[in-house]
Amino acid sequence: MKDPVTSESDHSFEAVRNASRHLRSLRPVDLAPTLGRGIPRWPSHPHLIIDQTIVHENDGYYCQNLSMAEHIGCHVDAPAHTVADQMHATVDKIAADRLIAEAVVYDFSDRDWKPGDILTPSDIEAYERKHGIAVNDDEIALVNFGWLKRHWRRDTQAQWYARNSPGMNEELVLLFKERNVRAVGADTIACEAALVDGVPRGTLPGHFRHWLPNGILILECVANLELVSRRCLFVATPLPIERGSGSPLRPIAYCCDDC
Repeated sequence: MKDPVTSESDHSFEAVRNASRHLRSLRPVDLAPTLGRGIPRWPSHPHLIIDQTIVHENDGYYCQNLSMAEHIGCHVDAPAHTVADQMHATVDKIAADRLIAEAVVYDFSDRDWKPGDILTPSDIEAYERKHGIAVNDDEIALVNFGWLKRHWRRDTQAQWYARNSPGMNEELVLLFKERNVRAVGADTIACEAALVDGVPRGTLPGHFRHWLPNGILILECVANLELVSRRCLFVATPLPIERGSGSPLRPIAYCCDDC
């Protein structure tokens, strides 16, 4: 007679092995730009500072000190970031697996986007008809404008990326809300916000009215989306920063090349 504990353990181990084997069959894509001095930042946020405070020559080991805003590089916005009556919904309260979900990439990087240009529901619906794919309930929507690939830099012009971007109109923000997605992300610094010289075109309806107030998280500065299959497994988890308004992320998209 089989020992029930051994039998259950064998079954559990096999499930883990199968999951690991399947994950290794997918193509991983790193979705975070490198955090370093001089990268773009939201204009009112402090600079990212990285100091080599402990070095091998003096201390026998190596360690750096970081000073940065929570919203630096690829990051997630928690509801508390913009919703005053949701200060209980800080980043440390987000479930660790909240950003592990299927995702759909809407790739519009072939367009010649200018600051202030707007993506609309008709653009999304046409894309879905063309490719036979659509984001569904409890999934993540990712929009690739091609903006980060074209304009992310670390020189004296880095802030141009932070002050200019295409965005989404309120009707599109509502469309994603009605799809009941977990999160919406983009390769721009403020997701749905269209910016011209640092001035938003509109009122950031995802941040203030439709997404964050309803628990739909916002992902910003998502890199390398041009390398991701249209449907992928998105894997990220925020740092549990106490009372945090957001957190840097290093997401991975696990892709199937026939998706």
